[in-house]
Amino acid sequence: MIQTNLSPGRHPRRIGVAEAKSRLSELLRDAAAGPTIIHSRGRDLAVVLAVEEYDRLATEHTALRGGGGGFLERVDRLKQRHGGGTEDFRPPRLRLNPLDPFARRSRARR
Repeated sequence: MIQTNLSPGRHPRRIGVAEAKSRLSELLRDAAAGPTIIHSRGRDLAVVLAVEEYDRLATEHTALRGGGGGFLERVDRLKQRHGGGTEDFRPPRLRLNPLDPFARRSRARR
């Protein structure tokens, strides 16, 4: 789910096309306060939002679509946030006693 910088419980402002045209300057000044949805005849047509919010949303979107490269970038950021990487991580050796796949098993037959 995409999140915006709206405070909890606050809905985006909604205005009609005619009002948006007549109050465009005010609409652009208020964009920093939160998104404004422009609607016409019951259909939402557009959203006006601050450039910073648009950049944040666009960056998130491309990072999610980035495939393996985007995933690895997120892993690197996570590792940096938590004090480095895994270079010094040494898991304990696993003691494994493999079974012979051709050995006959004894089965109790009824």
